[in-house]
Amino acid sequence: MEIDTLVSNQNPQWTDENYLPKEAGWPKREVFTAVEKWLNKRFILALTGVRRVGKSTLMKQIISRLIAKKLGRVVIYFSFERVQLKLEPLLLQRIITHYLEEVLGEKIYEIKDRIYFFLDEIQNVPSWQEIIKMFYDQNDNFKFVVSGSASLFVKKAAAESLAGRIIEIKVNPLSFGEYLTLVHPNFKVRSKNKAWVSANIGALNNYFEKYLRAGQFPEIITQGMNYQQAWQYLETIEEKITQQDLPKIFPIKHPEILSLILSQIKDRPGQRIEYGEFAQNAGLDQRTMAKYFDFLETGFLLFLCRNFGKKPLKSLRVARKAYLVSPNFGDQAALPLLAENYIFNLFYNRGFSVYFQKEKEIDFVVRDKKRLILAEVKFQNEIKGEDTKNLEDFLSRKPATAYLFTKKLFRPGKQINFIPACLAEFYV
Repeated sequence: MEIDTLVSNQNPQWTDENYLPKEAGWPKREVFTAVEKWLNKRFILALTGVRRVGKSTLMKQIISRLIAKKLGRVVIYFSFERVQLKLEPLLLQRIITHYLEEVLGEKIYEIKDRIYFFLDEIQNVPSWQEIIKMFYDQNDNFKFVVSGSASLFVKKAAAESLAGRIIEIKVNPLSFGEYLTLVHPNFKVRSKNKAWVSANIGALNNYFEKYLRAGQFPEIITQGMNYQQAWQYLETIEEKITQQDLPKIFPIKHPEILSLILSQIKDRPGQRIEYGEFAQNAGLDQRTMAKYFDFLETGFLLFLCRNFGKKPLKSLRVARKAYLVSPNFGDQAALPLLAENYIFNLFYNRGFSVYFQKEKEIDFVVRDKKRLILAEVKFQNEIKGEDTKNLEDFLSRKPATAYLFTKKLFRPGKQINFIPACLAEFYV
């Protein structure tokens, strides 16, 4: 296919002034505002996150805003998802050059207006960072927004060619609030109103359990998938990442091991991981197994939680807990484990440093610059004295903010805040 056809097919706004991407009318996610705030800054924006989480939709919605402002001609979008780059390794450079010279008809040094480049699934492009840097440095009016499904592509770029030029914005799976907006737009959560919570906790938990099982990926909701269809959909995402994406980036000799690791974590998210045991079962050495876990974390399928202790270096050597990037991947796991996974992700995705406390058996010890937070997840209807004992023992030795995330209880404690897990994101 000729370069002109290849590029123009993805940019109908150049010839149709009434064109708007279909995504323009879809609900805007919370991350939309974060991206929009950076749009007029000089930095390259990198949207990262697991496959099918909504990065392309986010790009199209930003593009829609620009088109609505009559800026469609100074916007170019291109997805490298299905392009055979082995046959055309310099395609990115050709696309940008063609757009500037043939569509805009200007030399690089002549361009005075802001030009927006939206490049989707950029990690598939060899040496993309050098190519973007070349154009970025030639004109201050060039704004690049790129996306990718593995965190390594940004880390490498930031450490090498694009140091000081690139900002990463992570696109996470749907929050519970975003899920409710999609499935029940008129259902407004009034989390601070105790009477309202008491009257609606049953409905909230009903939604929350559906959300934990199959409610964190936009297409599952918009396509009206049932549980079986959702899990089949998620399996295709896993397979694409473990069998295609990661082997392209890393020297992985046994991609099937990635699937085996993931299948075990899916059954019991939050389990403690001993690399030696996994390595022995797989017939690999421990160091190789540790790398395989790192690969899965880079591919946004797993998060690893380290033990909380006085010596940070020691915490790197002891057992970790493994959590799924989304509870939805744990199709056979018990709901309390999915709720624990959700609480971990909530803190982690908001930028906290999250640990587990092995010695005191506390689910999470959470740090930011100012606070120490304890979090215990008991996704059950009744809470007994032993359920709060570990938190109370820790608090007797060290001050902290403590949360007990439950299923139905909603009452303040003297030392411990009791909060339904379904309302956690409205309080944390």
